[in-house]
Amino acid sequence: MDIKFASSFSKVIGDGSDTRFWEDPWVCGTPLKQKFTRLYYLEKEPEVRVKDRVSWIDRNMTCNFRWTRNVSGRTCNDRDSLLTLLNAYVKQEKVMDSWIWDFAGNGLFTTKKLANLLDGNILNKGLLVREEFLKNRLTPIKIAIFIWRALKRRIPVRIELDKRGIDLDSVRCPLFDDDVETIEHTLIFCHHAMDIWVRVYKWWGLGTVSKLSINEIFRGKCNRSLSPLCSSIWQAIEWTYGYLIWKNRNQKVFSDSSWSGLTGLMEIQLKSFEWISNRLKNRKLDWLGWISNPWSCLV
Repeated sequence: MDIKFASSFSKVIGDGSDTRFWEDPWVCGTPLKQKFTRLYYLEKEPEVRVKDRVSWIDRNMTCNFRWTRNVSGRTCNDRDSLLTLLNAYVKQEKVMDSWIWDFAGNGLFTTKKLANLLDGNILNKGLLVREEFLKNRLTPIKIAIFIWRALKRRIPVRIELDKRGIDLDSVRCPLFDDDVETIEHTLIFCHHAMDIWVRVYKWWGLGTVSKLSINEIFRGKCNRSLSPLCSSIWQAIEWTYGYLIWKNRNQKVFSDSSWSGLTGLMEIQLKSFEWISNRLKNRKLDWLGWISNPWSCLV
């Protein structure tokens, strides 16, 4: 990404400046010896500093060139172009230094412009495939990133670490030692995870938990019969669950603390309510209704 520094002329030629006139890219992003090769070869002192060739007094610029011979022919045009370039570069004294962002017409950087740039030039070019990077406006972006990593199998469960050559004592589930720790096992089939899944399904009145894959769950392939709003909300619940169950797994592994099934359900209810209610437009969720009968909040 090309972000240039626009320095005031007075600073470049200020006291003690070591900027080299010909060899440093101080004026146009390219060393002058490359832009004005013929003039460079006529220079008596190729490593001369800017302050020794250019003077800036009372807003008037004076150039003190020293050539090995008189400038003539095409080099006259080069000299005139160089002087024009220097005059265009000159800025008023006391101008504050500032950063210029080349991707904006006004030179100002904003996160929104950067996001649009990344979305248009990276997501569309296959580094991150747009259709794989799911978004749900009812959850924070960090949740979408986690879901994307899970679907791409970039969550560091033990089997994935083992595939990448990391030497582990065991690749089995660190919570119950009942199976190999895959992403599906950690987020769905582990006894601890399934206990909370059962409670979440019961909370929403959806009956028993089907043995679905993370692809079917997180991509919303099992809730196509719902309205767009309900589908989005239920997906937000599933994503919240996945993110929090992974956090809980890490707490158990690294600090030996973990939820009970009821505590896990309460945490999912609380976080999903906080995230969804703050992002749901033209609708206000009721907390008591949310925890007792969430469908009543969506009518």
